[in-house]
Amino acid sequence: MATTGERLRELRFSLGYSPDEFAKLLGVGRSSLYRYENMEGSGLPITTAIALSENFNISLDWLAGVSDEKYRIKHSFNEIYSSLSDDGKKQVYDYAMYIKMKERNENE
Repeated sequence: MATTGERLRELRFSLGYSPDEFAKLLGVGRSSLYRYENMEGSGLPITTAIALSENFNISLDWLAGVSDEKYRIKHSFNEIYSSLSDDGKKQVYDYAMYIKMKERNENE
């Protein structure tokens, strides 16, 4: 499994932040960010990890390197679907049918 530092770097790259931008977002200096990414010292503070988790919907288990599930699931599909308008539900249905047909064609 990946280290917290590797996951932090991966997150920064995937979001398209420069080291300076990401450090500012975390409220730390660039040197602290590099220490966190290279796991020097005591590592990423838990308050920073929690803020990352909340702001980017990232699983703390993923950030800690103990899971490959990157994103937290906030709501079940049924909760989201039931909150949609009739037009939104139709769009979801149409898209699901499109994906189903695409997968069927790929498997033939």
